[in-house]
Order: sequence, then structure tokens, then C-alpha cells
Amino acid sequence: MSSASLLSFVPVFLKSLRLKGYSDCTLQAYESDLAQLREYLDSINELDMAPHEFNRQTMREWMGINQAEWSPASRARKISAVRSLIRFLVHQQYIEKSPIENFQTPKIPKQIKQTYSVDNIFVLLELSPNAGPLALRNICAFELMYSSGLRVSELVALNISQIDLLEEWVRTVGKGNKEREVPLSHTAIDIIGRYLAESRPQLVDKNGEQDPDALLLNARGGRITARSIRRLLSEEEEKKGLPTDVSPHGLRHAFATHLLEAGADLRAIQDMLGHEKLSTTARYTHSNFMRIAKVYDNAHPRAKLKKDDSDED
Repeated sequence: MSSASLLSFVPVFLKSLRLKGYSDCTLQAYESDLAQLREYLDSINELDMAPHEFNRQTMREWMGINQAEWSPASRARKISAVRSLIRFLVHQQYIEKSPIENFQTPKIPKQIKQTYSVDNIFVLLELSPNAGPLALRNICAFELMYSSGLRVSELVALNISQIDLLEEWVRTVGKGNKEREVPLSHTAIDIIGRYLAESRPQLVDKNGEQDPDALLLNARGGRITARSIRRLLSEEEEKKGLPTDVSPHGLRHAFATHLLEAGADLRAIQDMLGHEKLSTTARYTHSNFMRIAKVYDNAHPRAKLKKDDSDED
């Protein structure tokens, strides 16, 4: 067993997750959660607690004092962060067994994800004739997410070299460092071309320099951040009188939902979204699940057989 403190292993644990391909959002969330655990251990004078000294009682007390402040989703994520850290220590043989492996995770109420209607998409993506370089960049970003179903983390990580306007596709790297190519709509190709020709050259820092690789730049010539995309989308929604509770992820949901409504194959949508499991894709298009079930019942040979048998009865 190690004599080092539990928290001293956090940096190497987070580094191991990055090497496994965990997203920046997940890493930031885990880092924040473990920093809050540090604050708690400090408050009870246990900052130097060794890994083998951490137990269910400590975890229960930490969760208990913040129960009113944290939502079920927040508590579940914090439990997951600590559990993952302990599993890492078990795997590295610093401790023999996790004391919180079966620690109860709160049930998270299912929420209906907010997305856009087709009409709202047209309003959101409408580009003013006299749009400046930043406005053109914003619409380019939103169009890319809707056209190709990109995650916001994938969007901001894009380099110019990952876009092929002639072949009409974008190559992105998703969760688990899995690469995929997704088609681009003609509208997206037009707006990306305009942005590259008209807007991007104007986005520079005070020395006239810019990131040479990044597709989407901020006003100072650096790579734009996911936080900025969320803020810009909210501002665009408010300016155009659209619901302001739709996040950038809502554009990804809209991409999947509108494709399904137009008759696209669910497996093809799964590939374009980069989902490992079809069930994840089905959740994105939850509002259409009954339609999917009806299509299945009417088309699948085994489902039809059962229906025909029941008809004969």
C-alpha cells in the first residue's frame, strides 16, 4: 500500500483519462469534482488521507453535507469521479479493493432534451446580407454543428485540414479518439467557403497573427472555445427571438431528429453521430421512438410474423 495521499494521485489519474481519449469536458468536470473533494478533506483536517484510509463513511458524509446544494446529476457525477479515481488506484495496485464500488448513485430524473424545429433552424441560420466577420463566423459554426451533427468539443477542435470542400465532408475525432467522416451540406460548404475567404483573414491579434491550423478563430486570432460557442448561440437565440434554453448540443439533436423525420436510416445516423451503441442514437431521437417502433412492426419479418399470427386468432 502507498504512503502517498489519495489526492496526490489526481494529476496522474487525469492524465491517464486524457490518454484514453476522454473529452475535455469530462476531464474538466472530474478535475472540478476532485477539487471539491480536496476542499472537504481539508475542512475535516484529512488532506493527507492515504488511499487505503478513504472509505464509504467519508464518501457518505461528503455527499450528505452538500445534499441540498447539489442536484442528483451533480452528485452522480462526483461519485463517478471518485469511484474512477479509486478504480485507477486498484488497477495500479496502490490499494487492494475499492470501498465505494457499490456506493449508491442517485437516480437522475429523465429530462426531455430541448432542440429546434426545422422552422427555428432556418431562423437561427439566416445570415444578414451585411454580416460582419464575427457574425459570419458564428453562423458558420452553428451551420457546421447542424449540418454534420458535431459535438461542440469536436467543432472547436477542427483544423482547416479536416475540411474537404470539394469532396464535401468533414473529418472529426470523437470520443475515444475515434475518427469519422461526416458529409457536409451544400449550404454548409457555401458558408464555410465564405468564412474562409472573407472572415477568417480578418480575425487576428494585435500583432496581426492568428492560429494557422484552427478552423474557427476568436476575435484575437486564437482557436475559439466551447464556452464561447455556447455564449454566442445564446446571444443569437435571444437576438432572433428563439427559445434560449437550447444548447449547442441541441443542434446535434436537431441534426439527428430531422434526418430521422425525413426517413434516414437510424444506423446511418448512428455512424454520423459517432455513437458506439444504437440505443444512444435512439435517445437522441426519443420523440420519434413510436414512429420507429411502428416501422419496425410493419417491416421486420419476425415482427410481421407475430402480427399475422395474432390476426388469424
